[in-house]
Amino acid sequence: MFAVRVGICALIMLSFAAQAEISDQEVKEACAKVPEHARNGEQAYKAKNYAKAYDAFAEQVIWSESCDLGDSAIATAYNNVALTYIRQKEYRKAQAWLMLKPNDPKSVYNLSLIKDKLAALPTPTSPAGEYWQYAGGSAWNTLTLKAGKSADEYQADYMGYYFGIMGAWMGPNTGEFSAPVGLKQGKGVIAVRDGNIAHCDIALTVTPDAAELKTDEPQECGFGHNVDANGEFVRVD
Repeated sequence: MFAVRVGICALIMLSFAAQAEISDQEVKEACAKVPEHARNGEQAYKAKNYAKAYDAFAEQVIWSESCDLGDSAIATAYNNVALTYIRQKEYRKAQAWLMLKPNDPKSVYNLSLIKDKLAALPTPTSPAGEYWQYAGGSAWNTLTLKAGKSADEYQADYMGYYFGIMGAWMGPNTGEFSAPVGLKQGKGVIAVRDGNIAHCDIALTVTPDAAELKTDEPQECGFGHNVDANGEFVRVD
């Protein structure tokens, strides 16, 4: 599961160099370290140090994606991260990673391993929980709903990411908000207000296993460049 093949896309290399004046040699060296990240993760995983294994496999994910190593290699990296969650009995988080490449044979196999574990988890009875949407670069846009003072009142905390072409080198742009939301039959509107910086309404729909955010004018939310709050999120708690 931990093996990975290295290949370097010339277009990616040239784009890296053009965007940040990083030399082709630096790009080659960074991409050549992908197997090392995988080995480090494997060693920590075998030692049952799953937090350390996660960190190494997350690096494998970042550079497998950035160096354009292909679907199979990227799926291997996703599966490696998922295995650290499986060992920690975080089955919904493992599932989220495996569903990034659900048709890869490794993902199919590992999903089969946790099928019964997932089925045995209690169905959430409240919208309160944590929801993920993959942003790339091993990062997840995260929506957290916390119960408020009344039955239909919640606090919505959001952290979003955007990885540009230099994301592996420079890190992502980020955006966040924290605002109350009232829910009726799983639906509500998050009113993001932050002085002159943010003024937008985000429609929220919650089901037992997922959440959906919809922003008609994300540029009004005051997030970082290209960061918004839109689309499907899976519940992971």
